[in-house]
Amino acid sequence: TIKLVIRELSHIRKNVNPLNLDEQQTWEWIRWQEGKGIRPTTVQSKVAMLQALTKAAFVVKLIPDDPLSRLEYQSAPGQSYRSPTAEEYRLIWGNMDCLNKLDNLLLQTLMLTGMRLDEPASRFGRHLDRENTLSIESLEEPTPWKPKNSGSIRKIPLPEGLLLPRTGNGEQIFSQCNYRSGKFGKTASQRIKSKIWTAAQFPNDPLLVIHSLRAGFIDALRTVQCPLEIEEAIVGHAKAQSKVHREYGNGYPLEVKREWVNKGAEVIR
Repeated sequence: TIKLVIRELSHIRKNVNPLNLDEQQTWEWIRWQEGKGIRPTTVQSKVAMLQALTKAAFVVKLIPDDPLSRLEYQSAPGQSYRSPTAEEYRLIWGNMDCLNKLDNLLLQTLMLTGMRLDEPASRFGRHLDRENTLSIESLEEPTPWKPKNSGSIRKIPLPEGLLLPRTGNGEQIFSQCNYRSGKFGKTASQRIKSKIWTAAQFPNDPLLVIHSLRAGFIDALRTVQCPLEIEEAIVGHAKAQSKVHREYGNGYPLEVKREWVNKGAEVIR
């Protein structure tokens, strides 16, 4: 890790000593990384690595204080993705017959629930109950998987008309996602996007990605004036304006979430 940090920092200044890092140097490095097109989440993880290094140096008394202890990362201005427009949704929906059955269901799941790609892609039969509700929780086998944040641990009712395959407890619901290999559905995502985007004749727009469907569903919930707290309970945001549904009782009943999921899905459809 130390070698990697030194190699990365050497692009800014020759013979830089990581123990003498200051905030200005770190921000130069962040902007240099972003200038190469590295996504903010990747840069953020590397900032955490730099912070861990300086903290370790401070703990073993190699430096008198930790220069990066108060550094808070914010991505450079700009969007990493956008919501599809109404016309783009019409084109996506109108060209879904170019997909096989499982890819079609995965795409509908993403569009009509606002789930992140890896959430349905990593689910097994035991995570889908008779009420057509998906349970998002940590997994240890066969490949470790953890929700993005504490708010991501939730139950998501699927909208009316969306029926996922019933499989055995140890079988993956979306078997085409290769969860056992740790790919978390990225290959399936790329295949779906390539087929749909080509069939719909979308121009090459780097801001229109599969994750855009999550943003689009959140827009749909806001269109039907879904209360913010329920929206966050459905899509699994990290920071809730109101933490009542997480800190007291059992949270919102599935019937309440299902009502708003159905309303949001109707907007997308």
